Amino acid sequence: MTNLALKEPFNREKQFTAKRRAVILAAGQAFRRQGYHNASMTKIAANLGLTKAALYYYIHNKEEVLYECHLMAYDAMDEILKAKHDGATALDKLEALYVDFVNMLTASGVSLLTDVNSLGEENKADVLARRGKIERKIIRLVKDGQKDGSIRAGDARLHVFFFMGALNWLNAWYDASGRLKGEDIAAHFALQMRAGIRS
Repeated sequence: MTNLALKEPFNREKQFTAKRRAVILAAGQAFRRQGYHNASMTKIAANLGLTKAALYYYIHNKEEVLYECHLMAYDAMDEILKAKHDGATALDKLEALYVDFVNMLTASGVSLLTDVNSLGEENKADVLARRGKIERKIIRLVKDGQKDGSIRAGDARLHVFFFMGALNWLNAWYDASGRLKGEDIAAHFALQMRAGIRS
């Protein structure tokens, strides 16, 4: 008797979660290209093959999508920060971290967005808290590098703003179908970051 692999039973919640994620990613990319206020939810729905009514089955309103886009980006960055980044110096570890950030942004479709002021007060406070937590972890790594001599002296927060700001601009021009691959961009960005802050 032949053993047949059992099909995975239909999981409505899993299907809903996957579709909702696709909606948020598509909207995030539209916000990135066109700006939050200019991006039409009708067009986003059409690009996903949904009616506007079907789109709002997965999300309640435009602000919710913006909020979820921010959380998705910071969730991904949190996971990267949890990983061990081996290196001889804190600068080596920071470089590996930065490469992972760039690869995540170019490969996943997740966007780092700047429209925080378009969020309501509660959502804005939540997003800024998440961003601050990530920034503090990276600032600590920069300070470690200043202690071990691999990163030049100066305001650690400004060092972080310098190279993290480049990630926001990446969202503005990166095209997955373009001539540059994500890993090539990651290597170039890491080289520039290292040159900018090494001691």
